[in-house]
Amino acid sequence: MSNKDGNTAPGSSHQAKTNPQHWFTTEIQQMMYGFGDCRKPLYDTAVLVEEIVKQQMISLLYQAMDVAIMRNARFIGLEEFLFLLRKDKIKLKRFLQYMGLKDLKAIALKGGEEEESPETPDKPPSAKKRSRMCHDFLSSIDQTGELISLFEDIDEKDEIKHERLLRAELRTRGMDQKQYMEYFEARQASFNRRYKTQRFKEWLLTGINLEVKPNPHALEVLSYFSYETVAQIVDLALLVKQDMRASSGDPLVRNTPNVCVNLYDLSPVSGPAAPVVPTTPTQGVLSPPV
Repeated sequence: MSNKDGNTAPGSSHQAKTNPQHWFTTEIQQMMYGFGDCRKPLYDTAVLVEEIVKQQMISLLYQAMDVAIMRNARFIGLEEFLFLLRKDKIKLKRFLQYMGLKDLKAIALKGGEEEESPETPDKPPSAKKRSRMCHDFLSSIDQTGELISLFEDIDEKDEIKHERLLRAELRTRGMDQKQYMEYFEARQASFNRRYKTQRFKEWLLTGINLEVKPNPHALEVLSYFSYETVAQIVDLALLVKQDMRASSGDPLVRNTPNVCVNLYDLSPVSGPAAPVVPTTPTQGVLSPPV
């Protein structure tokens, strides 16, 4: 994993310099709120999360570059990330679901017309192309049929995503219209929304040297993994906070769903209170306990 000192990334002999600027801190604060943190997460916490995400994405990018070099590819594309995900069936399936949704969105924006075009480093992904590329590449490396079978179960419920949606639904129950619209905007925050693709590219690639450059497919994938990394950090923080707040004498603590963390003021005496929406930075799931 690359770091601020420019240490060598795993699986690569190249070095990277971390850009000191924090271009997505505001968006990350919104994402954290949307995933279950308080309304206004600490700025320093968001900066730390941004640094972690960037380090992880640079490390992932170098690993993908090594795969591209091994394949003699002209640029880093979707195939490199599929190869890296091949042993993690859960993440691969979630990724395939995301690619399918991106295809549906592209078709809707084009008025239902499919577009076939040659793949080039500078041309954006075309409608319904992502899923086809995933299927073709996984077919070429799948000798047991396990990877291709993921396409058959693509619509099965994702437990982690279901928990996140349940957490969001519980949180919005006590909101008025103004609070809900603010939360709705936070839920839409991402690394590439509203023409931020170029900004994301500069944020990620400034200061690092790559023998093989990523194409638009790769940048789209990296923005997705960046978003998922923020989600996983908040998920884990909620679990940690649940463990910290649990009563050691409560025999039912193991059955307490983590979706209720940060929504109820748990008390060993009075039990759960009414749902509350934290409004101060000190209530964030990544903040020190008070």
